Amino acid sequence: MVTVNLHAFGEFVRTHRPALEVRAERLCAGSTVDATELVGETLERALSVFERLQDQDTAAATQWLDGAMSRCFARMGGQLPEVKPSSPDLQQTFDMLRARFREVYGQPVFGKRAGVTGWRM
Repeated sequence: MVTVNLHAFGEFVRTHRPALEVRAERLCAGSTVDATELVGETLERALSVFERLQDQDTAAATQWLDGAMSRCFARMGGQLPEVKPSSPDLQQTFDMLRARFREVYGQPVFGKRAGVTGWRM
């Protein structure tokens, strides 16, 4: 049986819980999943692997917690919102960028030796 330093885990929770609560609220908005339960499930998973997590730096622990929260959210029946198709204005912007890229890409390039030129395309 693995024993966990509960004081160290309490510090871990105090450090990471505020960010987990914010992320859970965002994930659970419009979902049947309760944000508080999601945070609890995530921290329960963290407790089970705390021996490894406590040796990680804050960024690595945060990354692990984000992944664990996403997996918990999916297991609890949550679904991420669908991505909306791009608006016509955005599509026009992409088309304009493509046209400008073709214009620049078609200009001459100069080689490393003097007098050598070429065309891209």
